[in-house]
Amino acid sequence: MQPICLPAFSLAGVGRKAKERRDSYGAWLLHLRTERGFTQAKLSAMTGIPQRTLAHWERTGRLTGRSVILAMSKALGVSVEKLLRIKD
Repeated sequence: MQPICLPAFSLAGVGRKAKERRDSYGAWLLHLRTERGFTQAKLSAMTGIPQRTLAHWERTGRLTGRSVILAMSKALGVSVEKLLRIKD
């Protein structure tokens, strides 16, 4: 039985690209918040989302949950599509 030869490929950069997208989204959340003059504490009070959680999202670019997305969209005065960067 002959060994199977698979084409060479590399995963180098795959994780980096995903991290760049997350970092970019975290920066987007920070931009939306600061553009409106909100502190994390104020946005926390407006949405009921703990300030620590908001800081985590801005740092990691991870935002989950339909109710959270709707609360953030409403507080920041942007559509869900714009919040999620589906369209500008």
